[in-house]
Amino acid sequence: MPSKVILSILRVCVSILYYLLLIFTVAFIVVSILNFSGYDQGAELTRKTFSYEVLAFGPKNPEISSSYSSDSLVRYYPIQNHYTVEVQPNSAFGYYAFITKLIFLALGIGILWNFKKIFRETNLDYPFKISITRRLKFLAALFIISDVLKIINYILFNSILHQSIASPRFQLLTDIGDGLTTGLIIFIISIIYQRGTALQEETSLTV
Repeated sequence: MPSKVILSILRVCVSILYYLLLIFTVAFIVVSILNFSGYDQGAELTRKTFSYEVLAFGPKNPEISSSYSSDSLVRYYPIQNHYTVEVQPNSAFGYYAFITKLIFLALGIGILWNFKKIFRETNLDYPFKISITRRLKFLAALFIISDVLKIINYILFNSILHQSIASPRFQLLTDIGDGLTTGLIIFIISIIYQRGTALQEETSLTV
């Protein structure tokens, strides 16, 4: 498949993902505002809550027996001390959950917007541009920032949760490290790309 066709497909795919995430974010804001305004603090928790996966640290539950598939080639069993925590929207914890989710959605929008701009500005006949180098560095920063925010969220979430539930001691399940790794890789690519831009300009001046 020609490179220009692949580039066109990538442009379309990134644009679709960008607008879908934008629509999802707007819908999330609208639904959350409706939940805040219409939620009765005296009512039981419903599906309109914010939910998180957590692990409880401390005394373990009794050993859980595992099960096997009919051919005994696959074994499965539940995870010990694994819980789902639901947070009432119309509360201090609920507002915190809303803000953090909104921040991460905004980061996702920023990342896709930069990818969208990079693919739009990319020209295979004249591939190296200073503007793309800047966007790559900004992308790297966004990925690294996302991991830093995950660490901060992990600490704050656990602290707030422990004020509500002292025992068992819950810890938020989160993935940390992917954003940092991706950001460093993109930053290295941006440095190589910057060198390619300089060589391309030198070649143009020589010609």
